Amino acid sequence: MQTLSNQEARQLSLASLGVNRGLKTIDQVIETLNLIQIDSVNVFARAHLMPVFTRLGNYDLAEFERLAFGAGAKPTYLEYWAHCAALIPERDWKLFEFRRNEYLNKRSIQEILKPGNKTAQWVFGELRQNGAMTISEFEHDLNKRGGSWWGWSEVKVILERLVFAGVVVSAGRHNFQRKYSLNPSFGETSGLTKDQQIQALLVQAATSLGVATEADIADYYRLTRPTARPQLKQLVEQGALEIVEVDSWKDPAFIAPGLLSKPKADVSDQRPLKLVNPFDPIMWNRERTKRLFDFDYLIEIYTPEAKRKYGYYTLGLLYGDRLIGRVDLKHERKGRKLLVQSLWHENLTAAELTEITPWLKQELELAMTWVGAETLIPPTKGNWPLMAGLS
Repeated sequence: MQTLSNQEARQLSLASLGVNRGLKTIDQVIETLNLIQIDSVNVFARAHLMPVFTRLGNYDLAEFERLAFGAGAKPTYLEYWAHCAALIPERDWKLFEFRRNEYLNKRSIQEILKPGNKTAQWVFGELRQNGAMTISEFEHDLNKRGGSWWGWSEVKVILERLVFAGVVVSAGRHNFQRKYSLNPSFGETSGLTKDQQIQALLVQAATSLGVATEADIADYYRLTRPTARPQLKQLVEQGALEIVEVDSWKDPAFIAPGLLSKPKADVSDQRPLKLVNPFDPIMWNRERTKRLFDFDYLIEIYTPEAKRKYGYYTLGLLYGDRLIGRVDLKHERKGRKLLVQSLWHENLTAAELTEITPWLKQELELAMTWVGAETLIPPTKGNWPLMAGLS
């Protein structure tokens, strides 16, 4: 069994996740990652927009919205609960049939589907009559925010549960509001067994992650380890995956065959420092991020402001193959300003700060242009003083 250093594992993982691979298009990024997590936080830029920026730099946001949420008859990408809410290639819809069936068999879904459920039957009637609808287009006394399920209304809860089960699908978005539509293919089967679906997902997860433990791979598509374990064993026996050891890792790692012999991309990197969103697979798994990068990241959105250590919604700073700091950005849209609310480095030396700070300035200015801001405001908190000439 081959043994890799942690740095080798880190570099292989970053390359597999599309970093410094010379990717040129939005499609290439999504096909490399196999999913893009969706999240509503919009203090700087929404989570689903960031992984493409990390890999491509400044790109056309309107093109992404068209590809991701356009209402084409045959969309290239679909929304489903793959890793939380996520955008997936249309070809992978069949691989989540087992998950949709599991939801469909839940008591809560069966209660919704009963003919006597008047609210659900009204929802079905609205969708049959009107086609795709956003939640705000449903006019009903029960379509009012409540106290459970993130304050969702009863109508919203019904719709989201039906999305889990595949009875209703996402037909794009309007102003980030999901458009709900009846699934015209509901009841059709993929012809794949549950094991085949799970194995295909595990191979995709392992390929995207590059070097990954059982726990890492299972987490990619929110599978349990007891579910993933026998399937990974079978995939190794089939030659679809290989096992390696990584120095300092407690558990063995899996890689796709041929990964170690692939030539490294010969790309002149003009952006050695990149912003990374916490919902990017580079750092969405706290334990893996700590193991690979010796970087402990905890999102502080739900932490009271007085108790936050770094900021509300900090992004990771990836320099080469190292996570070397974090930055809390806010896009003040009315004033067209990008506020660097706090900026922190991880034990960088004075020489490293001198080397890296110009690249950080370049990345922040690129981010400013990308979101449509005109002024960059230096940080008032943190341990990384940015040059006064920043503007």
